Amino acid sequence: MPHKENDHITYRDGRPDPQKGRIEEVRDEGPHAVYRVRNEETNEIQVITQGQIV
Repeated sequence: MPHKENDHITYRDGRPDPQKGRIEEVRDEGPHAVYRVRNEETNEIQVITQGQIV
């Protein structure tokens, strides 16, 4: 399922617990998509890949 801007997602970023965030930008749509995500808890911007979304 392709994700779009403003979708709320759960993802892994190396921390013990999964993180929740909102997609602000989608780059390179498709199986190798890259997303710019704003973390809901820390408000930080992170860049993640499709494989990090749970």
